[in-house]
Amino acid sequence: MKTNAITDLNPIYARNLLILSAVIAGKAIVSLALSALVGNIMAVDIIASAVLVAVVLLLVRSNVLRSSSSETDDDTAPLFGKDILSSLRAVAIPLAGCLVCQCSLGIGWAAMIFEHYSMVLQTRDSFLCVCAGALLCALCLVMVRTHIRSIVNFRYYAILACLLLLVVPWVSADLSGEARTVSTALPWGFSSSFLSAIVIMDLVSIRRKAFYAVGLLIVILNVAVWLASGFSFVVLGDEVANALWRISLIALIALSALEILREYRLLEKRLAETSSGKLDGEKLSQFKLTNRESEVLDLLIQGRRASWIAQKLYISDNTARAHVKHIYQKLGVHTREELLDFIESLD
Repeated sequence: MKTNAITDLNPIYARNLLILSAVIAGKAIVSLALSALVGNIMAVDIIASAVLVAVVLLLVRSNVLRSSSSETDDDTAPLFGKDILSSLRAVAIPLAGCLVCQCSLGIGWAAMIFEHYSMVLQTRDSFLCVCAGALLCALCLVMVRTHIRSIVNFRYYAILACLLLLVVPWVSADLSGEARTVSTALPWGFSSSFLSAIVIMDLVSIRRKAFYAVGLLIVILNVAVWLASGFSFVVLGDEVANALWRISLIALIALSALEILREYRLLEKRLAETSSGKLDGEKLSQFKLTNRESEVLDLLIQGRRASWIAQKLYISDNTARAHVKHIYQKLGVHTREELLDFIESLD
């Protein structure tokens, strides 16, 4: 039986994903339109990237893109970072993924400018495939936004999947003996766009005072890595530059996997600490939970999913999901992480 979309996703987060999918698709369409007018695809890419940054800034300033946690000007808001350093740490992994993408882009542009061979040589066909990858990314964001069980899990798994997708051009080139345009540029366009979307989502959740400084630093880092990778290609050659890129990608994939394991261990620890204590019935009584909803809540804070709760309580999956939805609505939370924060705040 087909179930309804998962209901524990923060609606603002889902809305932000929808807006960013439109922005990414818009960038791809603008790039295609400009490429028909301007012969230099490097100039087209720079202009389209600048337009993307300007549009994101405009959306944030007009509060169209906003934090899914709480108001960004609230000093007590549980957002990613209170200062620039902690904010950078919060976006470190997806940002590193974007920088890896910039490395390959810098090598490709340098190969085109200096007319040297490279497995990531930029051509008009590869540019079109990158735009197609961005459009696929936008479509993917629209399709998955209402089916995310956990924002934290979605974020880490999406990052890891994008990084693994970047291995496809590498493996394809090694197996075939040459770089194929579609298998090289299409995955790159998809992964680069998806990682950029995650970075922007993370930036939106940073306190407004640090947002602009961190955003400026990220733009500077991207430009610096782009130039440095192109310079390394010219000085060290294609083999060395691509070897360094591969090493960086492998290290980042390993780091992402370790971060996912660390996040799970932290979540398990929080669940163990929260479920070890008794829920304060008097404090919860004001939220008017039914007896069945109280049972479901006890199981939720033990880390149980709706399907497991359904089997435990001898109810259907849809009924269990409906109970979870009503609990979240009554307690004013949207995700399991917010639920744990709420329960801990009652102590």
